[in-house]
Amino acid sequence: MRAHFGIKKVFAVFLIAAVSIPFSAHAMGSGNKYQDAQTGVSYQIYQPASTGDLLLRSFTMQSCGAKNEQWLAAIYGEARSVQFLETDASVKCSNPGLGVKVATATINGNKATIVAFCDPANKKQWQNCKTSDIHNFGGYAMWKVPATKSLHGTEIEVLVSGLTYSDLLKLARGMKAVGR
Repeated sequence: MRAHFGIKKVFAVFLIAAVSIPFSAHAMGSGNKYQDAQTGVSYQIYQPASTGDLLLRSFTMQSCGAKNEQWLAAIYGEARSVQFLETDASVKCSNPGLGVKVATATINGNKATIVAFCDPANKKQWQNCKTSDIHNFGGYAMWKVPATKSLHGTEIEVLVSGLTYSDLLKLARGMKAVGR
């Protein structure tokens, strides 16, 4: 009888431990944060093909208010860095900051706006801002990807610091839809 009680006690401890593990650990777990994020949103998630030597520092799903889906924020690197921000194309959840539109580019068939973070307090710098200033001051590419049959469209921002305009385009063009 005593051995039987020990088994029940071990089972009870195991059951309590299993129940106390956060639900998200059970709900997701592919080993790919982007694929896991896709399971929780109705817009298409995109994943960078490569970030070179920049290591993942942060990957979060951010709140976009009580009535909107969360948006994705992934940060790679530190002094030299890239941020990938993704949200439902019909909702504005982030603001990349004040800068000068220095170009447009085609990112995987979609028209993107390219912005450099030149200093608005420096009139000469602001007026002469160009793509090469992205290396010195940072900048971003922003574009929308249309909806698919089953998923809403996505707005994507790729922000860089300490990287060149060419690096920005390479990172942005390397993004691929999760699950494809």
